[in-house]
Amino acid sequence: MRYYSLSFKSIFTALISFYLASCATITVNVYFPAEEVRQAYTNLEEEFLIDKEKPSQDVQDNKKDKPTANGNQGSRVIYPEKPVIKITKVVPLTQKLDLDIVDLARAGEDITQQIESEIKKFPDVIQAFKSRASRQSAVNELLNTGKAGEGNDGMLVTRDTLSSSEKNVLDAENRDRKTIIQGMAKAIIKINNIETSSQNISKVYPEAAEQFATSRRSVAKSGWKVQLPNGQWATKK
Repeated sequence: MRYYSLSFKSIFTALISFYLASCATITVNVYFPAEEVRQAYTNLEEEFLIDKEKPSQDVQDNKKDKPTANGNQGSRVIYPEKPVIKITKVVPLTQKLDLDIVDLARAGEDITQQIESEIKKFPDVIQAFKSRASRQSAVNELLNTGKAGEGNDGMLVTRDTLSSSEKNVLDAENRDRKTIIQGMAKAIIKINNIETSSQNISKVYPEAAEQFATSRRSVAKSGWKVQLPNGQWATKK
């Protein structure tokens, strides 16, 4: 009679093979509520960056011209339909998928609040807003003088020679903006009930950045340089 022994390596390999065979790679659609994301950005900036006791005339004027998705009278921008981002996910075949994408889409009136609630759970994002508030006057000076402009990726872009201190302001501002945009991407992943992996967040980040840039253009003051989605630069009227 022969006796066969199995090594740990062969057992481990067999288990891994079985697991991979029982899994499938699927692509799921991530619902990205563009209009609600822009509104959340606006609400958070108004909460953390603007003195609510003494709103400036510029802020009041911009509120009147706040863009909407359906192009109602008074809107300066007509936005496209809400984009959908595809994310690849590996799940066991026996696992029931429950992405709640349809339910999320039906709860449109609550999504802005959901987004803001999620973002307020991220201490680094809240700190980034507060840091931006502390340098807001310096950033506005760069924009007022045309030394910097609002880029279409949500970052400040150098438009003229900067002093050392001005460059420090611009770099610090962009670091905080990246933190905020990344937080938005993470919040969108979370409300879609999908794993908040760095890979998934990186796929949502570009759209989150685009909507941040759109919100910044909508509140830009007259005379500021803004970069349009097609890459061209314009002066805000």
